[in-house]
Amino acid sequence: MTNSQRYSISIIIPSCNRPSELNRLINSLYNSFQYTKKDIETEIIISDDSNNYLSKNLINKSFPMVTWIKGPQNGPGANRNNGARIATKEWLLFIDDDCYVNEDFIKSYSSIMQKNLCNVIEGKILCPDKKNSIFARQPDNNRGGVLASGNFAIKKSLFIEMNGFDEDFEIMEDIEFAARLKSIGESFMFCENAIAYHPSQTKSIFFYYNWIFHFKWHILLEYKCNGKDPNQLFIISASITICDHLIHLLRISLHLFKKYDKDRWIMFTFERMLAWVSLPLSIPHLIYWDFIFRKRIKNNYDNYNHSNAK
Repeated sequence: MTNSQRYSISIIIPSCNRPSELNRLINSLYNSFQYTKKDIETEIIISDDSNNYLSKNLINKSFPMVTWIKGPQNGPGANRNNGARIATKEWLLFIDDDCYVNEDFIKSYSSIMQKNLCNVIEGKILCPDKKNSIFARQPDNNRGGVLASGNFAIKKSLFIEMNGFDEDFEIMEDIEFAARLKSIGESFMFCENAIAYHPSQTKSIFFYYNWIFHFKWHILLEYKCNGKDPNQLFIISASITICDHLIHLLRISLHLFKKYDKDRWIMFTFERMLAWVSLPLSIPHLIYWDFIFRKRIKNNYDNYNHSNAK
């Protein structure tokens, strides 16, 4: 394998209606290119789920060397897969459009890639303007171990082998992807000097309305990652779903004390309280989605077995 192949990187940016943030991110990436070796081949691919052409026009006017493609408009996982399909380099580096990167971003990633020590590299995500408020969304991954999809790299060959992100997930697709990687023995190397800065974003009351019902994706994770049986009686399946949810709430409530976060404790405390108070709404919702996901998984199994029997 030649050095140019080994050290080549496709930077994939899934985007949706954020032209100004996209402009900031690409400029920060260009700046980081100045601090890395010139023999490293790079390309930037934008997979755009926007409902307008503002981002496309930005790319055509200001960044003609960047590749823009229309996104599938089927969630962030599908958008990342879409960009990965046309990538031509050996490494895929995923970065979210609402971030910007530090000067050593590409240099830090490439230094690990050149040593060929691993197949998956996890970058750091920091919020530069943390606000201890329930109305501020402020993603953070400063220790690694979670494979947040907003900043990580993976060899393209492995990504293809894994069939990319599971497009059944509208959120938590990175959790499912990380679980599949771990199931085949892959580990993640944390690159703390490859920093994606994610400015805080305003949360509305509508955000929390949707948040109450986002736990349904934990059910799909149980079926796809933890081997929950879709053939068991529905009453048993629903009971397990309720118990799992209550255990999850207990665990994340204990984290308020065991993993105290002084910068976000107001937000986390509010979310835990909301999760408990909204149980009369969330429990029926979870039972309904357990029925839906259970049926889908069972149908997929039946179709798979039927096709193999032919």
